[in-house]
Amino acid sequence: MSRRDKEVQAYAQALFEAIVEEALGALRTVQQRLREDEDLRALLEDPARDVAEKYAALQQVLPEGTPQAVAKFLGLLIARQDLGYLDEIIRDVQQDVLVRGQGVKVAEVTSAVPLTDEERAQLEAKVRERFGENVRFTYRVDPEILGGLIVRVGDTLLDYSLRSRLEALRQRVQALV
Repeated sequence: MSRRDKEVQAYAQALFEAIVEEALGALRTVQQRLREDEDLRALLEDPARDVAEKYAALQQVLPEGTPQAVAKFLGLLIARQDLGYLDEIIRDVQQDVLVRGQGVKVAEVTSAVPLTDEERAQLEAKVRERFGENVRFTYRVDPEILGGLIVRVGDTLLDYSLRSRLEALRQRVQALV
């Protein structure tokens, strides 16, 4: 990586962190107000109350200068009755910022059956060989892929599932007919 690329990457990271920190600040303020003000929390979580009324109440607790995107995001949570997810959303965003700041990539591995420790170790070695040593792994089981694996690292999707191979074969046969 050239010096210029490193500097561009550092600036991009700094901008990302500044924007996210501004948004997190507003979200934390709302989170704190909800903890302190039971009446506000009851109003915002009441499914019988009008969404416009809830949004107006939310506007009163947002800190000055809150980005419009954050206000709209909170409005969406209110409209969908998902404001109760706010603590977890803040936690996940903080975790994502930490991971990005450390240059950690996340490899999401989906398999049809649980992988053994040996299979995980082999897979992790191959993924790290391709994407670098700074990779964190998450695993999930989805029987619908029938067999094989699907690995997503950032924008890269490696689909070695039996389901996708059968679909590709079906498309080739249809093209011949």
